[in-house]
This record gives sequence, structure tokens and C-alpha cells, in this order.
Amino acid sequence: MKRRQTISYLLAVLLLGTVAVVEAGWDEGVAAFKAGNFAEAAQQFQTFVDERPDVFQGHYMLGQTLAKLNRNQESMSHLQKALELEPGNVGVQLALGKVYLSAGRYGDAAGLLGKIDSSSLPAAQQTAVHQMLALAMEKTGNTDQALDSLAKAARAKPNDADIQFQYGAAALRAGDGATAATALAKAVQLDPNDLDKQKTYAQALLRQGRTSRGSAKTGAYEKAAAAAQKVVAGESSYDNLMLLAGAQLGAKQYDPALATLKQAASKNPNDWLPLYYQGQALTQKNQFGTAESTLKQALGKASSSADKVTVWKQLGFVYEKQKSYDQAVTAYKNAGDSASMARVEENRKTDEYNKQIEEENEKIRALAEEEERLKEELKQLPGGPPPQG
Repeated sequence: MKRRQTISYLLAVLLLGTVAVVEAGWDEGVAAFKAGNFAEAAQQFQTFVDERPDVFQGHYMLGQTLAKLNRNQESMSHLQKALELEPGNVGVQLALGKVYLSAGRYGDAAGLLGKIDSSSLPAAQQTAVHQMLALAMEKTGNTDQALDSLAKAARAKPNDADIQFQYGAAALRAGDGATAATALAKAVQLDPNDLDKQKTYAQALLRQGRTSRGSAKTGAYEKAAAAAQKVVAGESSYDNLMLLAGAQLGAKQYDPALATLKQAASKNPNDWLPLYYQGQALTQKNQFGTAESTLKQALGKASSSADKVTVWKQLGFVYEKQKSYDQAVTAYKNAGDSASMARVEENRKTDEYNKQIEEENEKIRALAEEEERLKEELKQLPGGPPPQG
């Protein structure tokens, strides 16, 4: 903690410059700040400001100290005064922007931080500007600008796992699965033992899988399953198991998915989802009878009407695959799926027509076989027609 406070002070000196004339309260305030005694530091810096109200460094350090004490409104006043005395000072802008963010004044933070030209700053300060601006932009609904700021932060510090993670997580929240997966892949490469990073990476790959096609879709799900497997190895919670099962289902790894879902169900026996997903896996394996019974169990555990609709739709599909048309129609009706009901009725008519055609063809084949049999019998009768050939 003391090291971080010392670094904060050194950055202040580098960014703000030293005070030319030592006045009462300055050295005492610095010593207290470095020691983490912020109440004492605030008193000493207040003494300095009272004597030297036109020196911006005093307002800056007092504002920083008050921020440590969560006295945000007072902190803002002094930091605003420091910026008034020293317009464009990046150190003051960063400090004030940070307090704006802490106080929930995201629009003010965005307006202030957006004016900073960070191109000439050291990488660490560039990153700080971009990260803070990204948070302000995201909180004010400017998602694209937030992502752009985090992309700049990620480029400024390409080997920082946490920044790559922040960028990827923001892209995931924005619905950009491809960007998220790329950034998060870098994050887990840099920090492979962090389960949160692995989990978010798996979630990004799942999103990418849902929005891809063909081999790219399967590949994304396979990568998601591998990442989720690492998460489960670290913590086999219900949520982590369900994450793994979802990836395995997408990757068409149905047997591993069934094993994972049974483990998840044992963690939360009252939840319908593991049973529902088991029903999906069993359907894909053409084990319709087992799928039907499993989905009925899921239906019994589902509490909300929306959840029941989801199960009824899958049950309707299972019945349809078994050509149990009456049950399929009932299931789709319970799901409120009129389009699927109409499809089942059309399939029923087509199936009945095909059966009629098949029955007619069978009759024709039977008559032809009977005709051939009679011909053979006639050949065997005395005086019958001579053998052909």
C-alpha cells in the first residue's frame, strides 16, 4: 500500500512539477500522504492552500487526499481550482476525472477526459486515460467510443493481461463476439491461471459460435469447451458446469455433454435446465424415447410459463420425429407455436398420402406376384402351354 502511495506522489511530482518555495503544511502533508495518514495530510495541505491559494499543486494534493477520504465533493472543488490555475495539466485532469467517475458523474468525466491528447504521454498515462474514458463512455451509453478507448489502451500495453481482459469483456458486453474472443484469447495467454478470464473467454467463444456458420461455428464451440473445461477443473460449480455443457452441445460432443449435465443436475436438482439440455442432447442422438421422458421431467420442474413453453417446443419436436402427430400437435399447441402445428398437420397429410401410395403399390406388387404364380401353375397342368424359352 505504501509503495502505491509513494508512486502516486512521485507521479504527482513528475506531472505537476515541484513547489518552488516550501511553505507550512507541504512537507508535513507529503509525509502524511506517503504514510497513508490521509486525515492528517488533508489538514496539512489545507494549511498550505490557506497560505498559498494560487499555487495549483496545493489544491491538487488536497483534492487527491480528500478523494482518499471519500469526500468527493470537496475533492472536486479543489481539483477544479487546480485545473483553473493550471489549464491542460494532464495530472490534474486525470485526478479530477477519477473523482468524477467515483461520484457517478460520468458525463463530466467523459467531457473532461475526452479533451486530453494522450499521444505524447508515457504508456502508463495513456492507458490510464483510455481506461477511465472507456468507463465514462460506457456509462453514458457511448459503447462504440468506449470500445475504441479500450482498444487504444490494449494497443498501448499489449502485454498487460488485465487491460486485454477489460477490452475483451467490454466487447463481449457490446455483442462483438469476434473482437471479444481475440482480446480474451490474449488475456488468457498472458494469465492462464485466472479463472475469471478463462470463463469470460469461454463465454465470448460461445457467442461467437452462435453467430458463426459451418466449420467456424463448430471450431468456436470446441474452443469454448476447452476453455470451460479449465474453468470447471478449477471450480466445478453449477454455473461453470452449465457453461461447459452449453459449449459441448454446440460442439456436438453429446456424450460428454450428458455427463456434464448429470453432474450439474446433482448440484441443483430443482432446476429444469440440466434436464432440458439433456433432452436436447438425447434428441440429437436419436434416443427419442429417453429424450421424451427426460423432457417431461424438465417440464415438471419448470416454474415460469416461458420455461414451460421452451420445453413444450422441444417435446413437440421429439414427438414429430417419432411421427406421433397428435402428441406433437398438442405439445406445439401448449407452446403457442401455430406455425409448427401447421407443419405437423401438413406432414401428417403427406405421411398419410405416402402410406396410401405405398399400400397401392403393395397391392400392385401382390397382384403381379399372384399373376406370376398362376402362370407357373398353368404351366404345370396337363395340356398347358409349352414352356417359353
